[in-house]
Amino acid sequence: MPILLKRKNGEITSFRNAEYISAFYFIPKSILDKCGEEINRIPRNPRKLLQDRRAIEIVESDLFKLVIIDAYAFMVWPFMGLGAKREIYSGYEPSWRYAHAASIWIKGMEDEGVIPKSQEILKSSNTDEDLGYISEEEISVTFTWLIPKIMAKHNMNKIIAVAAEYRCFEDFDYRKSRQKIDFYRKWYHTRAKISVESLDEIKEKYAENTYGMEWDIPDDNVNVESMVLEPIAVSKFLDTLSETDRKILTMRMDDVTLEKIAEELGFKTHSAIHKRIRKIGLAYEKFSGEDLGFSQKKII
Repeated sequence: MPILLKRKNGEITSFRNAEYISAFYFIPKSILDKCGEEINRIPRNPRKLLQDRRAIEIVESDLFKLVIIDAYAFMVWPFMGLGAKREIYSGYEPSWRYAHAASIWIKGMEDEGVIPKSQEILKSSNTDEDLGYISEEEISVTFTWLIPKIMAKHNMNKIIAVAAEYRCFEDFDYRKSRQKIDFYRKWYHTRAKISVESLDEIKEKYAENTYGMEWDIPDDNVNVESMVLEPIAVSKFLDTLSETDRKILTMRMDDVTLEKIAEELGFKTHSAIHKRIRKIGLAYEKFSGEDLGFSQKKII
């Protein structure tokens, strides 16, 4: 069912692109910062968004939809198991097209309970609390198991494998070709020019500009284990947890994947483990008296 809006003239019509709002709040700040001021004017509070005419206009624009498509293509590509950069593929190659099929990835995230549908988040939010940003590490933890699962559901790997048997220079090559250049020009013509970089690329550029000085800012918003490494603290904190939470934390400290934890402990979805880890983080904040960001509301 579409989300409806009452326009200035009193007419009630569908809220265009509203189905992507929930997915928008899942894009990390490192990507959004490169998408221009207009996109970043969208309130981090869904209810405030509905009260902001200018923000509604941005969501309904082609720019907003293109940001979603390009951002998700950038986010999912490293987890598609292709082992190559997008730039060596042309837009005619199935891998490239799948990466840019944002609706497929978003629907899969909703089906697995990773993010709520936009209707749900618009109805359930209040005006007092903004949504925090998802970290790159949270993206990695989630997409490591989610993207292969979505690909299997839609038989992407089989189609990609067939295409690989009949590859030609225009579709896949490390060198440039006239066909590739023409396609990219058509694809990005009038599109928002979104330049996204990985965290590793940002670090490399930082090192280049600071005479080799390394830059590393640990993100402790998800990995509870990184904040309770001291043996005594770990022991005391574990004693405060339930048996299930104790097992989850211990397994995560041993680098066990969310998929394996869910399977061993009988959880239906990996996202359930992810949410349980956040609750453990909240418990640790209470235990330690430190504010580590777990209390900040996020899309997941």
